[in-house]
Amino acid sequence: MILVPFGYMLQQAAKGGYAIPAFNVVNMETIQAVVRAAELEKSPLIVQLFREDLQFAGADYMVAMTQVAAANSSMPVALSLDHGHNFEQAKLCVDSGFSGVMIDLSSDDFDTNVRATQEVVAYAHERGVSVEAELGTIFDADEPAEVRSSGMTDPEQAREFVLRTEVDALAISIGTAHGLYSSTPKIDFALAKTIVEKTPCPIVVHGGSNTPDDDIAELVRLGVSKINVGTDLVMAFNDGVIAAYEKNGRTAQLRDITREGRDALIEMARHKIQVFNRHRKV
Repeated sequence: MILVPFGYMLQQAAKGGYAIPAFNVVNMETIQAVVRAAELEKSPLIVQLFREDLQFAGADYMVAMTQVAAANSSMPVALSLDHGHNFEQAKLCVDSGFSGVMIDLSSDDFDTNVRATQEVVAYAHERGVSVEAELGTIFDADEPAEVRSSGMTDPEQAREFVLRTEVDALAISIGTAHGLYSSTPKIDFALAKTIVEKTPCPIVVHGGSNTPDDDIAELVRLGVSKINVGTDLVMAFNDGVIAAYEKNGRTAQLRDITREGRDALIEMARHKIQVFNRHRKV
């Protein structure tokens, strides 16, 4: 199966009461792991490459490896840029064969965000590629709780933004954050519900790592259609690699070391998908 745009995938998730996993990857083993987890859990999947990993991995390498993984899976697989910061990054990914891109200009003023997002949407949609944008501020999780709650998305602005840009998905700020939390996240579920109801496109929540499972499941129940996960997968992979080194020493074959990381990542990804599917209707 070739790489597919994520727009239709998210629309189906919204109707079915589940969320699409959006898992960050950096190499062959992490791609293999998340695609295998999705296959085992019978879930569509968005494979994501964070903008800072774009130069490290290479857009062309990522497309080629993800295409091979998708061809060997019975589930729909999308490949998307995560937190692209400019048109050039988005264009590079579209031209290289990504089926989705995220343009994150949430730190700019509203009108600038709209105009630049419109440019990305026009280029991507012309080529059959889905687009996600962001409104509100999603902080790093090591910030204090009061900081993490200071940039919440405005529901009316969210609706206007989507109507003006025609994005396929919108990432919002409702209390989750990127990375490891300095304290338990305080999620505004009422705000999430209002945004889902008012916004004419699927809603995305970033910061799916070390957020309590019950909180994530509740966000999905309220209608969130895509959950991003990065840090929990990184830690699982690293734990597997460390355990393999401790067991086998420095002369261990790299295939044995990375296999342990891959297997640990598969189990973490499967757990996340199970949480996303807790309230699934179909």
